[in-house]
Amino acid sequence: MTIQSRERTLDLRGLKIAAREWGDKDKRPKVMALHGWLDNAASFDGLIPLLGDGLHVVALDLPGHGRSEGRATMDAYHFVDWVDVIMEAADQLEWPKFSLLGHSMGAAIATLAAPVMSDRVERVVMIDGLGPWSDPDEEVVDRLGRALKQERALRRRQSRRYDSQEAMVDVLGQSRQGVDERRLEGLLERMIRRDDDGRWYFGLDPKLKATSRVRLTEKQVLAFLGAIECPVLLVRPDQGWPVPEAVARRRRSAITDLEFLEVAGHHHVHLEAPQRLADEVGRFLREKIMGNKN
Repeated sequence: MTIQSRERTLDLRGLKIAAREWGDKDKRPKVMALHGWLDNAASFDGLIPLLGDGLHVVALDLPGHGRSEGRATMDAYHFVDWVDVIMEAADQLEWPKFSLLGHSMGAAIATLAAPVMSDRVERVVMIDGLGPWSDPDEEVVDRLGRALKQERALRRRQSRRYDSQEAMVDVLGQSRQGVDERRLEGLLERMIRRDDDGRWYFGLDPKLKATSRVRLTEKQVLAFLGAIECPVLLVRPDQGWPVPEAVARRRRSAITDLEFLEVAGHHHVHLEAPQRLADEVGRFLREKIMGNKN
């Protein structure tokens, strides 16, 4: 039987956040799903129904993405601020304990949220993401200057308009290798907008496309990874996002309790071929609750 999803809205201190929900609200484990950069909750439409019964999953449209509101005009998207979003969402959902399932940027957010919320986060699944991008100390001044210039330019620029939704699906497919048209249409459905002239555009907050104002150093990223107390499952597609092997090895070694799963596929493998990881992800998320962990 296919698990049906339903829509819900969360109010995070006045910021309206859209979400897609699967499973019985009274059941555990609770799982919060966090999509990647410029994606949305529909990113998990293929995977969640394959994870099996017994899970209650809420996939957020992170601020500025999907159907969620964006931050105010003068506000930027500082990476560390995503953790506050997770905290507020968990409070709104009234979840004392839950797990995190993240892809790419969502996985990086989870690496910061898990140690900060160690009393609440039970398990973490990271799909092709292991911490945020880092910078050397000496790049901090240049990055802030570039970010502010980009944000100003993006505020003044009108989003590109399209005459058809088919053209927009093609655009999404250019950066989502291996994902079929049906899944791309699901992503588009949550982010598409139409202007007064009847033309279509992507409803993402333009500021999301600016570089970060400040990044953590690699030493700081490793400190977050080393502070994760719960079990972690890292899913790595064999044709995923390119990461220097030395960096990947160092970051994996920093996590105390890590399972590693390599699967065939590209960066969006959970959209491309969710069946390749569903059994292991479902098993991992239920394991602690069911007492299967040795």
